Formats: sequence, C-alpha cells, structure tokens
Amino acid sequence: IKLSTNTLQIRKLNNNKKIFICCTEQSGENIVYNICEKLKKYNYQIDGVCGKSSEKFFTNKYYDISLFKSLGLVEILISIPKFLKIISALSIKILNNKYDLVICVDSPDFNYNLAKKLKKNNYKNKIIQIVAPTVWAWRKGRAKKFSKVYDEIFTLFNFEKKFFENEGLKTTFIGHPISLLNSIDYEDPQEKNLIAFLPGSRENEINKLLPYFKIIHDYLLTININKYKLFIPTLPHLIDKITSLTNDWKIETIISKNSEMNEKFYKKVFISITCSGTASLEISKRMIPQIVLYKLNFLTFFIFSFFIKIRFANILNILNNKMIIKEVVNRELNKNNLLQAFDTLLNNKNFRDKQIYEVKNTLFELVNSKNPYEICEKRIIEIISKAI
Repeated sequence: IKLSTNTLQIRKLNNNKKIFICCTEQSGENIVYNICEKLKKYNYQIDGVCGKSSEKFFTNKYYDISLFKSLGLVEILISIPKFLKIISALSIKILNNKYDLVICVDSPDFNYNLAKKLKKNNYKNKIIQIVAPTVWAWRKGRAKKFSKVYDEIFTLFNFEKKFFENEGLKTTFIGHPISLLNSIDYEDPQEKNLIAFLPGSRENEINKLLPYFKIIHDYLLTININKYKLFIPTLPHLIDKITSLTNDWKIETIISKNSEMNEKFYKKVFISITCSGTASLEISKRMIPQIVLYKLNFLTFFIFSFFIKIRFANILNILNNKMIIKEVVNRELNKNNLLQAFDTLLNNKNFRDKQIYEVKNTLFELVNSKNPYEICEKRIIEIISKAI
C-alpha cells in the first residue's frame, strides 16, 4: 500500500500523540466510533473506556460500557462506590501516561467527576466534553461547574451554546448525529408491513419496557391484524436478552443487530413504539410516526419531579413546548393509556400526518449542514497539536 507524502508526514508528526477517551453510554459509543474512524489516519494512540464497536481503535481498553448500566437516580446512588473506584483508577492511568488530550463523551455526571479529579491533580492538557448535560431541563448550575473543569464543550443542539458560553466555556456546535441519517420519504402506503419496537440500549430499560411491548403484541393478536410483522433493532450484547423475552410471541418478530439490514427494514416500517431518547430522534429523522415510552422507578421519578423544569421527555416536544409526538411515560404508562395511544397511532391517519408535518418543521433546529464528526475531527486536531 502506497501512502501519500502528506499522510506520511501527518503520521510521523502525530506518532507519539496519545488520546484518552471516556465513554460509558451506548449513545456516546456511536459518537466515539465515528470520531475514531475519522482520527485513525493520524496514527494517534487511543486508550480509555468504550463499547464493543469502538474497541478496535483502542490500544488499551480499560473498561467496557457494560459496567455502567445505571439509569435512574436510585440505581446511580447504589452504584456510587463502584463509580468512584473506577474514576480513581482512570485518573491515575491518565496522569501516569501523560495523555495529550482527554475526551469525555456523554455521561455528564461520571465524566464531570473524572475531569474534576484530573484538574485537582494538576493535569495540564485539555479536557473536552462531547454532548452537553441538559442544563436547560434541570440543574442549570452544571454549566458553571463544567466551565471550571473543561476546556471546551461540543454541543449537539445549537440552542445549548448560550448556557455554557455565558459561563465562559468555549463551545462548539457540532450538530446531532441524526444529521447523517437518510430521511425516508413519508407516505402512508399499504406496502409497509413492519411495526418497530425500540426498547432501549440498556438492559434495565429493556427489562422495564418489554412488558409494555408485550401488551401491544397481545393487543394486535386480539384485533386479528395479521398483515404486520414486528421489528426490533438492537445491539449485539442485547440480542440474546431480547430473544429470550420474546420467544413466546405469536407474531413473527425480526430481531436484528445488523445496521445495514436495519436500514432496509426501516423502509418497511409503518409505525414505531420507541423508548425516549436518541432512538426517538432517529425515528423522527426517518419520518416514521411513533409514540414514545419511558419509565423511571417510582422513587427516582418522585425525586426528579422536584427538580425537572420541563413538561416533556422528547426533545422535539420540548422545542415546540407541546406534545407533537405522543408520550406515554412514568405514572401515565399503564395498559389503558398505552393501548389508547397505540390504537390512535395505528388507525388515525390524520394523527400520523400531523406528527410528521410538525417533525419536519422542527428537525432543522437540531441538524448541522456540516458533518458533525468532521467538525469534531478538525477541532481535535487543532487542540492536540498544541498539547504540551
């Protein structure tokens, strides 16, 4: 293989540069994978915490994201001793190995405490955070706290910039990764024969939500609609779990971990029942009508209710300050409410059309005309070239 002179010069220049990446969430893992794909030509050494897909880019992988399964406040509180030990171990590795750059991705509470410990121990090079905490929803004071331990933050949403820039933290808007998804032309054809179930990317989400998907499955049996199959896109480490929880289902269910095949399946999806979060945004970008489910345990929901300043879980609803995508969440998530929402989604064309119309009018606020990962690449190169 022949390399260009420029490529050889870049590799020689960066041969000794080392980057530490900390990612403990599956949504962050997708970002890490794409950033590492961009950075591989520079021949950096990349170490840290990641998932299965990104590990091929890592020289030293210290922990896997499977260790970080906490979802709600109660689960996090129980896991605090474990997380503190991991933070301590990671900070020692970062300081001893003298990384030229630390990149924290998502997981704002865990990564903030890691960054804080590094600063306290006199780490000299830059620490950046990719994906901002939702300071516009709750705990606004985190913007000020972040400004004291991070050198820069990359935001997915343009409206987030002001919260951090007001605290003096350099902010770069990269855009949401859904920018790169191909939109599917919205129509309501009879040929679409799949109903998508997206139960989440964490095992505890699946445990909480699969019983509700089973309710919809059983309802479809009672109304004798046999034209639809079920489609559950998932991740390799979750496929056995989902298969075991659905093995007694009577409706044909496609469970797929293949991203290329998933894109073909999505073109046949009529409607989706979606776990709130990134998955819901991806369904919106694909112009698929949906309802959104979300479930915190009772104590977590009770505590959060005193602090959260927003009425909705879905970002598109938050931006519109109204429910353009039907949410059935927390205390409202029960059999009657779920089936009523699903029946409307399945049978009411006006409901579906209106949702897609309003989604189209909102998505432009979340996307960047440039490739988010190319923006990341450019800034990372600029930052690391100035490392001590």
